[in-house]
Amino acid sequence: DSGTGGSSSDDLSEEDSLPFLGVGRLYQTPKSDPSSTTTTPNEILKRLAKSTVAIVGIGGVGSWAAEALCRSGVGNLILIDLDDICVSNTNRQVHALSTTVGRMKTEEMGRRLRDINPNCNVTIVHDFISVTNAYTLLQTLTPELDIILDAIDGATEKAALLAAACVHSLPILTCGGAAGRTDPTQIVCDDLTRCADCRLLFSCKKMLRDEYKLFTKGPSEAREIRKFKARKWRIAAVFSTEVVKKVEEDGGSSLRRCDGALGTACFVTGTYGFVAAGKVVEMIVQEQLVKPRVLQSSVDRIKRLQEERQAEGGDAEETVPFF
Repeated sequence: DSGTGGSSSDDLSEEDSLPFLGVGRLYQTPKSDPSSTTTTPNEILKRLAKSTVAIVGIGGVGSWAAEALCRSGVGNLILIDLDDICVSNTNRQVHALSTTVGRMKTEEMGRRLRDINPNCNVTIVHDFISVTNAYTLLQTLTPELDIILDAIDGATEKAALLAAACVHSLPILTCGGAAGRTDPTQIVCDDLTRCADCRLLFSCKKMLRDEYKLFTKGPSEAREIRKFKARKWRIAAVFSTEVVKKVEEDGGSSLRRCDGALGTACFVTGTYGFVAAGKVVEMIVQEQLVKPRVLQSSVDRIKRLQEERQAEGGDAEETVPFF
């Protein structure tokens, strides 16, 4: 792990704030609005500069989100990934250039972010999230961490990260699958419970209910299901309402392919990243970093299990799922 960059101060100099004044003006509260306290552009920029956001997965969605957060004045960014850039990332990842193929995604993204804003503190975590390390990895990042932006593309790992965030009571925004989608205008942000057309997030919701037992199940009777409206989990999710067409796997190619059979495009993955970053910025400037609403009994159970394992020496946590 490495952290480099400038230092975010409570008092922003005119030189430091100038690149992001447009963001401050965008979110300032006008004096004519009687329903809220007046907020100046400089106060907005201070909130952003003091905030810490972890982006997990620096690929087709995470790379664009990281850049958008940096260009919005977020002062502390944690980049978590262990993947390298391959040539087939060129169609959708902002750090994928002819000169960066083979290099680590986090390192290249970190260089780019520091070039955009030398005062941004960029911390690199060389690791993949898994069911065995999600709990302890997030534990090392608290209490400095304000919110997590999840851009993982594997259901098991994504569910583990979401569960760990829930147990640690950390605000988190998750992104659904972008593969196979061509219409960026159908991408929305809503509570995770409101997502219906994303198989990736559907699998995550099922695991969070059935395996981690952090949320209650809905009714099983057809008559009750029609009337049932799930209680919001207070986990923001970016997903598309576009229905993905079924595509058969092409087994004939020997070329390395990093985006599966469905294919992807930057105008879709980028939109996912921008919508996610926009929501995170909104939550920071409005000081509404909402924590997930979970079953406390399950949180207590998982914490007790972790305490017991750590008391035994900690080796077990490297091979055993944290739940």
